[in-house]
Amino acid sequence: MLTGNFENKTNVLIMGDALDLAELQKTLYKVTSLVAGYELEDSDLFLLFTHFSQKTEGAWLAGNPQKNSVYGKAEVYYHSFESSTMELLLLTSLLRALSSFLIINDLDEVNIYLLENLSKRAISGNHQQQMELIRERVNKTLESSGIKRFIQDFRCYETEQKEPAEELRFEAVTRYLVPAVAGLFVRI
Repeated sequence: MLTGNFENKTNVLIMGDALDLAELQKTLYKVTSLVAGYELEDSDLFLLFTHFSQKTEGAWLAGNPQKNSVYGKAEVYYHSFESSTMELLLLTSLLRALSSFLIINDLDEVNIYLLENLSKRAISGNHQQQMELIRERVNKTLESSGIKRFIQDFRCYETEQKEPAEELRFEAVTRYLVPAVAGLFVRI
């Protein structure tokens, strides 16, 4: 089961055994496959999921468990990787919104739920409104523009270099998700 360490206020240490992280990567792969199906591999959304997937894969392929626990007589090794709170929040909002366009199984649903739980626990009280605002705007933008247009126009990076997702900031994300007219959300 995926779990997290929240001692660092800006980043979350996401932990799980090798099977947990491999299953999470399969869930992420479904989203990247959906985006690739629209031939939009250069989109910010694709890059966001790819960066997160690479961190997930790196954690369980490295073979260096960073924490272990003993359950009964079995010793369980946990692998971990870091994610920024904003990256995790945005990723879970997008996973939930895009899940209706995917064929997901129970494990995918559990992975999405666990990541949502980690993002809720990582957000401090004063950022709770930001979390709700991002989720609401992701859903409304997707509803108003359609999936292909949403993927094409989605922006979460401020620079053209498409830097790693750790640089995500609330302002960069919400600049794309700004209300325009009568409840429609467009990129400005």
